[in-house]
Amino acid sequence: MTRNDSSATDKHLKSKAVLQNVVRRYIVIAYHAAYNLCYIIGAQTIRLARRTGKRVVGGLVPVGRFLLRAVDYILIRHIRSLAGRIAAEAVRFARGFPIAGSRVRESFSQSVFCGIKTVFAIPYLAARRHSRTLATMVNLAAPAAAVFALVLTVQYWSGMTFALAVEYDGRTLGYISDEAVYDHAVNMVTDRVINTDNSFEVKRIPKLTIAVVSKSEIMDESTVCDKILESSGDSIAEASGLYIDGMFEGAIQSRSELDSLLDSILNIYRNGSSNERAEFVQDVEVVDGLYPISSITSTENMYAHLTSQSMVDKYYTIVKGDSPLLIAAKTDMSLAELRALNPGFDNNIFPDVRVMIQKAQPYLRVKIVRTVSYEEAIKFTTKTVQDQKQYVGYSAVRVSGVDGQQKVTAEITLIDGIENSRKILKTKVLKKPVEKVVVVGAKKVNNSISASGDGISTGKFIWPLPSCRTISSPFGYRWNGFHPAIDISGNGVYGKPVVAADGGRVVETNYGWGGGFGNYIIVDHGGGYRTLYAHLSAINVKLGQAVSKGQTIGRVGSSGNSTGPHLHFEIRINGRSVNPEPYVR
Repeated sequence: MTRNDSSATDKHLKSKAVLQNVVRRYIVIAYHAAYNLCYIIGAQTIRLARRTGKRVVGGLVPVGRFLLRAVDYILIRHIRSLAGRIAAEAVRFARGFPIAGSRVRESFSQSVFCGIKTVFAIPYLAARRHSRTLATMVNLAAPAAAVFALVLTVQYWSGMTFALAVEYDGRTLGYISDEAVYDHAVNMVTDRVINTDNSFEVKRIPKLTIAVVSKSEIMDESTVCDKILESSGDSIAEASGLYIDGMFEGAIQSRSELDSLLDSILNIYRNGSSNERAEFVQDVEVVDGLYPISSITSTENMYAHLTSQSMVDKYYTIVKGDSPLLIAAKTDMSLAELRALNPGFDNNIFPDVRVMIQKAQPYLRVKIVRTVSYEEAIKFTTKTVQDQKQYVGYSAVRVSGVDGQQKVTAEITLIDGIENSRKILKTKVLKKPVEKVVVVGAKKVNNSISASGDGISTGKFIWPLPSCRTISSPFGYRWNGFHPAIDISGNGVYGKPVVAADGGRVVETNYGWGGGFGNYIIVDHGGGYRTLYAHLSAINVKLGQAVSKGQTIGRVGSSGNSTGPHLHFEIRINGRSVNPEPYVR
């Protein structure tokens, strides 16, 4: 750095220091100015508040003195005067006792008659002596007594109201607020009666008169109902009526017997566990009251009525071509309902099998809500891995799947003993499942005759018809003799690709009848192993051609001696046919 540069830097630093000092000075000045302004404003505010307070107090003092004088003039002076008069009169009354005593003694000294006369005259004389005071007391007590009498009168009439007196069959039942109460009571009476022989009749139009009564005397619908039933004489008895969904079912004289009966119906479906809740599906209500004798029944009859079947069992017979969804559509039910009524439903879809579509139901239905814990399997998932070295149609299991295990806590709802719904509350995994890994071929082959495979035999066979795995006719004896192969068939199988069960070379092909085989192919895999594919609709290889495992070699058909589209598949070892299932399973 040169000397000139050093001098310039010093000047810059000095200028910066001067500028900072000036800024600090102005900040200090501004702070003091703000402080002084706030101090002046605060001091003036305090002075103004004190002056205002003094003026307000000075103005209120005369007003207070005026109000005090007014109260003294209107009320206090009278109270003082009355108190003084009462005190003076009390002193005067106390002085009268000695005077009365001396007069009585003087009178008795003259004669007994004069003494008795004086005794009876003393109250009269005392009343005359204190007549002004008595008049004042009466004048003070009269308004208070009038107010008290008014309060009693208002209170009495406030508890009274206009009502309708009900006269039924020549007898006054009581009082109601309006005609609607009687109509509702009549409906209640009608509902309580099982009037099969029309022997019980309720008058719909009673005699009504207006009356003024206490509000406590007005009856409600239930009380009027009991009064009407009471008027029926000996045909009425105290009982407990059972109502289901608002409909009267009958009455039993003992409430405890009716409660025990209902509880016994619930016990039919209970299992005694502590974590279950039993209740009726319908709305069940027990009403105690007066019921006609004709509507009272025995406990046994009531039990038989409540447990009788309101619905019977109904079944649907499966026909050829039915499926679970088709059966659900035909019977207007859901799959869940069908499975609940028919355990193993999906595995039993065969012609002439009967499927329950309606279970018999009791008249009074029971719902059980129960919390249960159980273990169930966790189904393993399947993962597919493509192998570009294998042809399409090749399949092999690399890792076998293993189901897991979990503990489930669920709340199940049962209606009449049949599970209606299940709510999972929580799950705990006890053992995790093992995923299944399947290797499939991804190498595409040319389906024309000119396409050739590698001809390599692996020694393991695969399923020859990937689109269908249903064996319509197994290996062994059947109605027309010994069947040396398995027939693979299903809906829509015609024209589906047939693949080589293993790599090898085509040693025989046939177009036409072929001894009943129709169009067929024979592939030699070496070691004495050969496979035969018969009844084909098309052949996609030629004689002597090398084929790979999983390569398409033909199409499913119904050529030769065939009753329908299928693949006739044989495995031959040294010229002898063996059961193919263990080899391609």
